[in-house]
Amino acid sequence: MKRWWLEITLKSDLCAATGDSEQAVTNMKTALEHGLPIIPAKRLKGCLLNEGKEIVSNGFAAQSELADLFGRPGASHPARLHIGDAHIYRIPGFLLGKERADGDVVFENYEKELRELIRHPELSEDLAERLLTRLRTRTAIDKELKTAQKTTLRTMQVVPRGIVFRSLLELSDAQGQTPPQLLKWCVKALRHVGLGITRGYGEVSCTLTEYVAHEQDAAKDSGIPKDFPGENAMEYEIELQNPVLFSGSRGLYEDCCDYIPGSAIMGALAAMYIADHGLGADAHRDEAFSRIFLRDGVRFGNGFLKAAAGGRDRTFYPAPAFLALEKRGEGRLINRLNGDDEKKRRKELSGQTAFDWGDGKVYLADVEKEVRLHHQRPKDRGIGHAVNDLIQAGAVDMGQFFSYMCISGGQRFSGVIRGNAGDLRELAACLEKRDWNLRLGRSRTAEYGNARIRLFPAGSGQQEAISDRWVLWLLSPMVFVGEGCPGETPEQEHLERQIRNRLGCSVEIRDTILKYTRIGGYNGKWNLPLPQHIALAPGSVICIKTGEKLCASQLEAEFWGDMAGRGCGQVKALPWEEIPESMKNYHKIAVDSREAVEKDELAAQGILVSELEAYRERENQREAQRREAMSIQASLPSAVTIEQLIALMEGHEEYSYTELKREIDMIRDEQKKLKTQEFLKPCEGKTHEFIYFYLLNSKWSARGEAAGNGKQRK
Repeated sequence: MKRWWLEITLKSDLCAATGDSEQAVTNMKTALEHGLPIIPAKRLKGCLLNEGKEIVSNGFAAQSELADLFGRPGASHPARLHIGDAHIYRIPGFLLGKERADGDVVFENYEKELRELIRHPELSEDLAERLLTRLRTRTAIDKELKTAQKTTLRTMQVVPRGIVFRSLLELSDAQGQTPPQLLKWCVKALRHVGLGITRGYGEVSCTLTEYVAHEQDAAKDSGIPKDFPGENAMEYEIELQNPVLFSGSRGLYEDCCDYIPGSAIMGALAAMYIADHGLGADAHRDEAFSRIFLRDGVRFGNGFLKAAAGGRDRTFYPAPAFLALEKRGEGRLINRLNGDDEKKRRKELSGQTAFDWGDGKVYLADVEKEVRLHHQRPKDRGIGHAVNDLIQAGAVDMGQFFSYMCISGGQRFSGVIRGNAGDLRELAACLEKRDWNLRLGRSRTAEYGNARIRLFPAGSGQQEAISDRWVLWLLSPMVFVGEGCPGETPEQEHLERQIRNRLGCSVEIRDTILKYTRIGGYNGKWNLPLPQHIALAPGSVICIKTGEKLCASQLEAEFWGDMAGRGCGQVKALPWEEIPESMKNYHKIAVDSREAVEKDELAAQGILVSELEAYRERENQREAQRREAMSIQASLPSAVTIEQLIALMEGHEEYSYTELKREIDMIRDEQKKLKTQEFLKPCEGKTHEFIYFYLLNSKWSARGEAAGNGKQRK
C-alpha cells in the first residue's frame, strides 16, 4: 500500500456544505470537526471522480482504469483508492492576527493537535469557528424592480482563502512509488470544490506530495502480548477515527446498530489475511483460513461502548431483560427476577448499561450517532447537482439525495477474540503490518470506517466469582440453527446440553426472560444474502443451576449456540448472590465520546491550542476595551467630525492617539480644533482598539443628541 498527501490550497472562500444550518444565524454551514473546518472525503472523491470522467470522455484514459481506481457500484471488491477527510495543514499568519515576519502556522500532525484541543474543554467549538470561518451573505435581485427580492437573503459559512488542507490518499497494490498517471491528472484537473463555484467560491489548487509517517503514539500502547494466557483469548479496544456505518434493524439509511459486530471485525481481518497470504479467490481452500474464519476456529466478539463513568473506564452492554423502569416510580429501577417487582407496571430499559455492584449503581449510556447527508450527481455531468426532486416523466439517472445513520467517530469500543494462540498471533501480525489500523462497515473508501485497534491479555488481574447459580445475560444474539421455533423448549435443551457437555456437570434452567430477533447478513463474495434465523436477542436472561460450583470465566469463555465465529452466543455470567433484590439508584451519563484515552499522559501543549488561547485572550481584551470605551462620557463634537475620525482609523490600522492628534492639529477652525482635542483626550495612551470603539460609541451618542435637539425645536 502506497500513500500520498493531497494538498488543497484555497484560492477563494470555500463552503463544503453538509446540509446543516443554524437557526437565525447561518443557512448553510460548512463541514466542521470539533469546530475545525474539514473537507469531507466523499466530496473530494466525487470531485476527483468527476474530473476522471472528463479525462475518460476525452480519450486520455480507459473506463476500466477509472473503475479500478475509484470503484464501481455493486462491485464485489472495493476501489483501490482510499481517500481521507481533508484537515487543516497550514494557516496563513494574517488570519491569526500575526505580523508578516511570524509566517504561517503549520500542523504536521493534525491528529495530535486535535487530541490536545479535546483535552481543553474550555476552548469551545465556537471559538475555533470564529477564528477559522467567516460568514458571507447574498440575495437575489428582482428583475423588474432591480432590488433585492424579499425572503431571499441567505447566509453561508465559509473557510477563508489562503488556508491549506491535506488529505491522505492510500492506494492498495501500488506497483511503484509514484502515483498512477490517471490519479495525477485528476488531481491536476481539480479546480473547484464546494458550493457557489460559479459565483467565486471554492477555487482550489491541488498537488500530490510524498507521505512521511510521523511517530505514532500507538506504537507504545498498541500491540499483542508475547505470551497469551491459557484461555487463548485477547481483548481489543477500537477507537473510531471516522464515523462508521453498520446497518441497523430498520436498514442502512434509517438505523445503525449501537455496537461493532464481531462479523465486521472478522471480515476486516479475513481481507487482511487473504491479501498477506496471496490466497485470492481460493481462500476457502486454504486449511488455515478455513479453520480460522469458516469453521469458527476463532470467535470474534462484538465491540461494546467503553467510556468513563464513576471515576474509571467501564464497558457498557445491552440492558439485561431483568432490569426495567417502574412507570410510576420516577425512574426507579426494578428487578424482574424478584417476584414482587415482576407484578409492577414497568417499561423496558433501553440503551447500554454498566453495573457497579459495590455502590449499588447502574450506569446508563447511549452510543452517539449522527445523520449525514449526501447526494449523487446525475449521469449528465452538465448538471452540477442532484435533481431527483425535479425529475420529469421518463427521466433516468438524475441523481439522488440520501442520508446515512452512522456511529459517530471518536468513541471507543471493547470486546474479546477467542481462539488458538497461534491463530491469534497470525491475526495480530496482519494488524501490525498495517500500523494497527483497520476499516469497518460500509463506504470504507471515503469518509467512513477508519479505526485503530489495541490488544491486551484477556481478563488479566480480574477477581473471579464462584457460584452454582448463575444469571446468563446475553450480550449478542444466540442462535440454534434448526432447533425449533421461538418459545419452544428445544433451544433451552440445546443450551443445557452444550453447557453439560463442555463443562462436564449437570445443568438445570430455573427461569428465563427472553426476547427474540432475526439475524441474517450478506455474503460479499457471492453477492447473496445469508440465511435468516430466529435468535434470542441481546439482553435476554437465562437463570441456571449447575451441579457444581463454577467460575464466571468458565461460562464466559464459551460462545454458546451456533454461528459463534460471527460473535453470536456471547454471555455475561452474573452470580445470583450479587444481584440485589431491588436497585434504587441509576445514573444516566452523557458519554464524552471524544475523551482522550491518554488522559494521564503529560504532553506538550499543541500549536493549535496555543493559537486558540491567544485568540481568546485577544477577544477578551477587545471586549474589555469595548466596555471601557463605551462607559466614558465626553463632550461631543459634531457627528460629521466623529465620522471623519472613524474613517481615519479604518483607513490606517497603524494609527494611534499620536497620529490621530496630529491630524486634529491640522484643523484651521480653532474652536472646532479645541473641542475635538478635548473630545479625544480620554484616548491618550490607549490602543487602536479602544479608540475605535470610543469613536463608534460617540457617533451614536452624537446622533441621538441631534435627534433630541430636532424634536425640541419642533
